[in-house]
Amino acid sequence: MAIAERILTYSARVIQTNYLDHTRQITLKLESGTVAWLLFPPVRPVDWLQFAPGQIIISMPAADYYDVYHLLQTEKPVFCTALNLLGFQVGSVHTELDLSIGEPTGEGYTDQSLEALVVRARAAQAEAAAAGDGHSAEGSVPAG
Repeated sequence: MAIAERILTYSARVIQTNYLDHTRQITLKLESGTVAWLLFPPVRPVDWLQFAPGQIIISMPAADYYDVYHLLQTEKPVFCTALNLLGFQVGSVHTELDLSIGEPTGEGYTDQSLEALVVRARAAQAEAAAAGDGHSAEGSVPAG
């Protein structure tokens, strides 16, 4: 899981091969040392978000490649959020989020904005750490 984690470096490539399902890829090195692989196949697969120790794989539709690459080139700093929390999956490259404005009035962070999901993920992470259960809010990479 990566929660609004700073991207230290990235590499981008356009690939033609007979064994990959994607022709574009961006590799991110995150502040924690985690490597996030952004794959851009023509159509996003069902298992588009995968986690393994020290690695995250996010598949986005090929049409999103240029937007992600542009963001990495033009904005500083840039962050990555990848989480699977209570049925909400997020794979995002974004500028810094402003969480200091506090909760919205009324129901609080009940919406599905990226900011709301980050606040919930951090709270779940803190609860898990306090409980000492060692579980995280992320899935695993399927074997095979």
